[in-house]
Amino acid sequence: MAAALPRLCDAQKAASVVPDAFQDVSKIVAFAKRADAVGVPVKMLAEVVHVSALRENTCIVASTEKPWEEGVVVTVPDSRAFAPGDVLLVEGTTVADGRALGVRANRTQRLRKAELPPPINAKFADLRLGKLRTRRIALRGEITDIFVDEAPNGRLQTHFRIAFEHSRATCRVPGRLPSRYAHVGEVRVTGCVFDDLNAEGALVDSVVELDGQSAIEVLSSVYWWRVGVVFLSVVAAILLVILLVALFRMRRRRIADRAVAVERQRMAADLHDTIEQHLAGVKILLTCAMKPEGAPPETKKVLEQAAAMLIHAKSEVRSTIMNLRSAGDDKSLADHFQEIAASLRRSGLSVKVLLRGVPERMDAARLGDLLLIAREAVTNAVKHGKAKTVVIVSDPMPDGEGFVLKILNDGAPFDPKNALGPETGHFGLAGMKERASRSGFRLDFIVDGKWTVVKVEVPK
Repeated sequence: MAAALPRLCDAQKAASVVPDAFQDVSKIVAFAKRADAVGVPVKMLAEVVHVSALRENTCIVASTEKPWEEGVVVTVPDSRAFAPGDVLLVEGTTVADGRALGVRANRTQRLRKAELPPPINAKFADLRLGKLRTRRIALRGEITDIFVDEAPNGRLQTHFRIAFEHSRATCRVPGRLPSRYAHVGEVRVTGCVFDDLNAEGALVDSVVELDGQSAIEVLSSVYWWRVGVVFLSVVAAILLVILLVALFRMRRRRIADRAVAVERQRMAADLHDTIEQHLAGVKILLTCAMKPEGAPPETKKVLEQAAAMLIHAKSEVRSTIMNLRSAGDDKSLADHFQEIAASLRRSGLSVKVLLRGVPERMDAARLGDLLLIAREAVTNAVKHGKAKTVVIVSDPMPDGEGFVLKILNDGAPFDPKNALGPETGHFGLAGMKERASRSGFRLDFIVDGKWTVVKVEVPK
C-alpha cells in the first residue's frame, strides 16, 4: 500500500518541480492538492481500474506498470465507452479532487486491453484511516444494514455495511440489492475506494464502490442454517405449547378422576348403609312370611319368587358397591382380576390368571361393567356349574385395537338359550348382556369340551 499523500509546504518548490505536462499517473499522485498543482496540462498513459456507475462520467485510472497502487480520479466526456482493464491515452488538466489531484480529460484514446491484477486484500483499519483512496480492494465479512437511496447521478444505489469481528466498512452498489444478501453469511466484496469529505475537507468515511452485484462473492452460506434454526425454534415452541396444553388437560383429568373416585366411594358407602341394609331387612320379613303357618300355598309361591328376586337384587347391590370401590381406586386392570382370583382361592377353588394385551387403565364406567361381568361369570361357574377350576385369560385382538377376555370353568356346561331368565327370578345372564351392550363389548357363551367359556371382546 502506498503511503499517505505528502503535503508540500513550500509552494514555490512545488511550482518548480511540477512539469508542464505530467507523463505518468504516479507523478500526479505524488503532488498534494495545492493551487500551483491545479490546472497543469496532463498527457499520460493509464489503465482503467474502475468505471463508476454512481458518479457521472467518472473513472479511476492507475499506472500501466503498477495498476494495484493508488490511482487518479478522472472525469471523461463519456465513461460508457470504457471498462476496467482498458489502457488509455489521456489528455487534460489537473483538478482538485478532495485532498488530492484529479484529472479532467479533454481527449481520451483507447489503445488496448489489459488484465487487471487481483484486488488487494485490505485491512479494515487502513480503510477507516483513509489510507486506501482509489485502491481496488477486497474485503471479507457479513453484509448488514442494507438501505436504498439515490446516487448523485439520479440512479438508485444500495448502501450496506460489511462486518468482520468488531470492524465495519461502508459499501455501495448500483441498483437495489436484494435483502437476502443480509442472510447469506460470509462474502467477499471487490471495489474501488472513494473518500467522502465534509465541507472543511476532512475525511468522513471511505466508501468501497462496487461495479455491480457480481462483485459480491458468497463464500459460506448460512442462510439455510439460520432458516433451519428459526424453523426448529418455531417447531419447538409449538411442541412446548402442545405439551403444556396436554399437561393442563392431564391435570384437569386427574382432578376430575379424583373427584369421581371420591364420589364413587361416597355412593358405595351410602348403598351399603341404606339400600343393602333395607334389603336385608325385607329378606328377613319374607323368610318369616314363607313359614308353613304364615301363608297359604299360592301366596307362598309368590313370596318365594319375590325372595329370589330380592336375593338377586341384594347380590347386585353388593356387586355394585364392590364395583364402585374398585373403579374408584388407582389399581390397574390386572390388579382387579388378581383380587377376583384371590377371593375365589379363599373359597377353595383353583384359579389361574394369565393376562396379555390388557391396558394399564380403563374408563371407570367401562371398567365397572367389565368387572361385574367377570364377577357374574365366576359366580355362575361356582353356584350353578359347581366348578372346581377357573381360568382367567386375555389376549390382544389381531388388529391391536383392544383385547379379548375369556373366563373358563370346568363346571357343568349350560345352554345359554335354555338358561333361566328374569321371568323365573334369574337375572345374571340378562345383566351381563345389558352391561356388555352398554359399554360396547361383544359377549359370547361357548362350550369347548369340558370348559364353559364366557368370552368378552373389549375394543379400545
